[in-house]
Amino acid sequence: MSYLQIFCLVLLANIVLLVEANTYTNPIVPSSPDPWMTYYKGYYYFTATTGDNTVRIRKSKTLDGLKSAPQQIVFNDGLHNTWAPEFHQWNGRWYLYYTAGRTADIMTQRLHVAESAGDDPMGPYHFKADLVGSGDNTLEVDANLMTIKNKLYLLGAFNNNGQQHIFIKPMINPWTASAEKSFLAAPTMNWEKAGFPVNEAPEGLHHNNRTYVVYSASSCSTVDYSLGLLEFVGTDPLNAGHWHKFPQPIFRRSDRTHVYGPGHNGFFTSPNGQESWIVYHGNDKNTGNMCTKDGRTARAQKFTWNADGTPNFGEPQPAHVALTAPAGE
Repeated sequence: MSYLQIFCLVLLANIVLLVEANTYTNPIVPSSPDPWMTYYKGYYYFTATTGDNTVRIRKSKTLDGLKSAPQQIVFNDGLHNTWAPEFHQWNGRWYLYYTAGRTADIMTQRLHVAESAGDDPMGPYHFKADLVGSGDNTLEVDANLMTIKNKLYLLGAFNNNGQQHIFIKPMINPWTASAEKSFLAAPTMNWEKAGFPVNEAPEGLHHNNRTYVVYSASSCSTVDYSLGLLEFVGTDPLNAGHWHKFPQPIFRRSDRTHVYGPGHNGFFTSPNGQESWIVYHGNDKNTGNMCTKDGRTARAQKFTWNADGTPNFGEPQPAHVALTAPAGE
């Protein structure tokens, strides 16, 4: 074999390795309900509901590497049923939002926030504040921090007469509200009521000077748990009448790809800053309770934008199929 042939074989092998390194498969993390992640300074940082009283974060240089990345416990404040953690950066520190209860009774679930010691998403974190309003005496879950017109707002879900509704609250800073919560959205359409009337897990999303909230609808125990869309179309974010609810789900089960109950999502940007990505949980089985920890796995996929400016999440991608990794890996 000539030196040229050997060189070509080595080059081909390197190309194959490069292609393999730039793919990933779903699920990106097993047994991970309510996932949330971000890309920061060369790493993906991932968290989800763990099923115990801790918040754990894992990090990886590649999306596919999250599967085997070790989890680090970054916070445990001794409460019960720690759910749906998210961490957001503000003024050089990270603010970790989570749901937890004073007792094992889930109706005591409330929103709380912890603060990092520096600019490392892995912490350490210390307790900063409870986010319960003065008149609140009901379940509150799924905190999300977003900015609208350069002002901070806290989004979340609360129990209202046996239904799950979404609220919005103005914030002075990530741990201090300037007013009580305002109603934002309720399950009014049939596709939002499968199993139980639910609007929950709101996530802010911005694109080309337009502001959206993506939320989860119906009970997570059903195959029809899905994502809906609100758009801010007025001047006052605290006025529910200034938001438009789209009549159909924008992301739902796919019998073709065998993904059921997709929902409770987050958003992140590719390493090169050019691509929009969604992370969400889904289930590959369509029988029984979809809301179990082991059944719900974290999945990710790139999404695009429609000509009218709305997000296009496409169809949930199948499990165990090689997909192109985020640009810039």
